[in-house]
Amino acid sequence: MTCTMAQSQAQDVIRCQYCEDEPAIFHCVPCGDELCPRCKDFHLKSKVPSGHNIVRLSERLHPTNQIKMCEVHSYKAYEACCEDCQVPVCITCIQEVHGKHTIGKLQDLYEKQKAETENELSRMKGQYKSEIIQRIKDFKEGEREITTSYESEREKMKVQAQNMIDHISTIFKEALQLSEEDERRNRNEISQRIAEAEGFEQNLDQLIEKFETFTESTHPADLILFRKQNPDIFKQLKLPDKLKIVMPSFTVGQIKKSQNEHQFGMLLIGNVKSCNESLQPIERNWSVSKNTGRSVKISETKTKKEKLFHVSCLSDRSAYISGDGPGIQLLDRSGTELDNISTDGQPSGLAVMQDGSLIYSDYDNKLIYKVSLNKEKTKLISTKSGPKGLCCTRSGDILVCMGLFNTARVVKYNSSGRKSQEFETDQNGESLFIDPWFICENVNEDICVSDWRKSKVVVLNKSGNLRFTYDWVVLAGILKDRFEPRGVAADILGHILIADANNAVHLISQDGEFLSLILTEDDGISRPRGLSVDRSDNLWLVEEDNVCVKMYQYLF
Repeated sequence: MTCTMAQSQAQDVIRCQYCEDEPAIFHCVPCGDELCPRCKDFHLKSKVPSGHNIVRLSERLHPTNQIKMCEVHSYKAYEACCEDCQVPVCITCIQEVHGKHTIGKLQDLYEKQKAETENELSRMKGQYKSEIIQRIKDFKEGEREITTSYESEREKMKVQAQNMIDHISTIFKEALQLSEEDERRNRNEISQRIAEAEGFEQNLDQLIEKFETFTESTHPADLILFRKQNPDIFKQLKLPDKLKIVMPSFTVGQIKKSQNEHQFGMLLIGNVKSCNESLQPIERNWSVSKNTGRSVKISETKTKKEKLFHVSCLSDRSAYISGDGPGIQLLDRSGTELDNISTDGQPSGLAVMQDGSLIYSDYDNKLIYKVSLNKEKTKLISTKSGPKGLCCTRSGDILVCMGLFNTARVVKYNSSGRKSQEFETDQNGESLFIDPWFICENVNEDICVSDWRKSKVVVLNKSGNLRFTYDWVVLAGILKDRFEPRGVAADILGHILIADANNAVHLISQDGEFLSLILTEDDGISRPRGLSVDRSDNLWLVEEDNVCVKMYQYLF
């Protein structure tokens, strides 16, 4: 058995292809020959066009030591590389195409590109892998949240529908009860009249019978005596009054779709859009993120006012604007005036309610007006101090900025104008605002307030607790001066957009993380003031001094 194993091991030894006696230790890559040490020297003296590349036999299977045939000339092996074209080449490739190019070692190009590939591989395994895992996690979390959210909203709708059903059922029962009671009352009245008429008829029959007897079969003296004793008997006959019966009538009410939705409530539909954000390095250099280059101007319109302050979208094709002096215009995206609403004073804030009605604040007269779709104007809210910016929430409430310094606050009213909450201080009793002017609600019902004296955007949750403040850190070469926030708006993806009087529009996440400047003076904007995002997530912007209304698409 020992002898058999020894023979097997002896047969496994690779012999030199030249002397066939000594074990092969070396391998010539171009020639493919296995060589012993003695024959290696002899082999190197032989001349071949490609030259020799001797490696140890144990290294012959390494990728760099294997022969790879040229893709263009399949009968030739790759032997070098063209440094100009960055491709491997064979002898024929050099002769036919790359003769005037710089030819280098294949191993050198391989090592260079191997280092780059290993660096990219490291990034893919690290940053890209972690990024895509996080995005998948976020997508699944978003899927779970949107499912939960829709289920929650549908439950609210079911509760509201049941409440309306119960309310209608109560109205129906009350109406039935009223009709039954009214029927009993009328029937009793008629029954009483029937009894009276039947009694009259019975008395009349008896009188007729008596008169007939007196005139036909009794002695004449009987009739004379009867008439003497009852001289007014005929005059006393008084017929019961006639009845005028008014039949009941039920008028069917008309339920219009808009009224029905207004009474039931409105579902603001959700949306899912791509942000088109490519994977970026983990360490971001914000000093060079001057502009994302992802905003496209759709339209621009000049107005006749001397200054513009506010804009509020009615739809994705029209918006209300106001500026210095009285009056509010409704413009379409081409600048055509669709409507003009007269006001007593200069509007200090604009907003559109869920039913399409316009509300605007009048700072000087301390009033908030409502203008319905049929242009009926009413005083909705009377305030103690001048109301400034306002917005309508997803739940139908109205948020209003008021006051200055120690009276600065945000007040919440319901759609009927009744005050429900005030937000003045944070959890530690510190004042939240100095001079709040613009306000909006985010998709997660956060309250976003622009305070220009404080140079911050203050964000509260729907209960009024402070979530975060955003105060822009001036970056070299991007802004000329301090952060001067003006209009704020929110889109369907949860972004918060902020107009900065220093010729910029900021885009931040719903958690206050700076994302980018989607517009700067390089895009031609100057002192942006009011912002509004329409249902298609287009940004409407008014410039204070240029009196321009501009519309941009910034999500792709």
